[in-house]
Amino acid sequence: MEGTVEDVFATGAYWREYYTSLGHENREVGEFLAELTRDLSAGGGLRILDAGCGPTVLYWSVFAPGRNSLYGFDLNASNIAHNHRCIEAARAGVVDAGLVEAARHAIGRFALTQSPEELVAEKARDVIGLKVANLAKPWPYADGKFDLVQSCFALEQLPDWASFQAALLEARRVLRLDGRLAIVNTAYGKGWLCDGQHFDTLYVTAEQLRSTLADAGFVIEELREVVSSDTSWRDQGYGRVLLARARKT
Repeated sequence: MEGTVEDVFATGAYWREYYTSLGHENREVGEFLAELTRDLSAGGGLRILDAGCGPTVLYWSVFAPGRNSLYGFDLNASNIAHNHRCIEAARAGVVDAGLVEAARHAIGRFALTQSPEELVAEKARDVIGLKVANLAKPWPYADGKFDLVQSCFALEQLPDWASFQAALLEARRVLRLDGRLAIVNTAYGKGWLCDGQHFDTLYVTAEQLRSTLADAGFVIEELREVVSSDTSWRDQGYGRVLLARARKT
C-alpha cells in the first residue's frame, strides 16, 4: 500500500470521493439510521456515539430526528480536526455542499420545515465532544452511557477479527441496557480505493457478522445487504454493504 489512510483523510480525498454527493449507498445508510433512531425516540433526546466516526459526524447526524447529544471518536486526529472545522463552519452558517444534499434528503424523510443549512447548524450545536481513540482499545466512556452506538464504514478497517470483536464488546459496555448498535460495513471484498490507492479491509460476510455480533452478546434485530447501483462505487470497493441493527440485553 503506497499511501496511508491518514493521508487520504488529511488531504480531504476521502471526503471528496465519497461525501460530496449522496449516492445510493449513503442514501440507504442514512435511511437505515433514520428508521432506527426514530424507533428509539422520534422526538430526539438520545445520547449517540459515532464510533470510528471518520470525518462524517455531521453527515450522519442529520438522519437522527430531533435534538440529541452527539459524541464521536476516531483514531485519526485529522478526522477529528475536519469534524471540528465543519462544526464551527455550520454554526456560522457555512455548510459544505455534500452536507446540504444529505440534509435535504433527511428533511424530506422527516417532513421538516427547516432549510438544509439550518438542520446542519442545529446538529452542529448538538455535538458534545469528539476524541482521538482506538476502536480496538478501551473506549474513553463510562459504562451504560449511550442509547445508540453507530459505526459506519469503520470496523472492517480493523486489522483482524479479534480487534473487531474487541470493538463490539466495548460498544456493548458503553450502551445502556436495551440500547442499540448500528453498524455499516463494506462486505464481500478485501479493500477499497481512494485517491488512486488501495486499502485493505477484513473480508466481511453476513454469516461472519451475524456470528460475531452474537458472540459479543447482541441480539440481532436486522441484518441486510445493499448492492450498489453506482458503478463508480462498485469499482472503488463499495459494491456491497451490510447494515446491521442489534440490541443490548
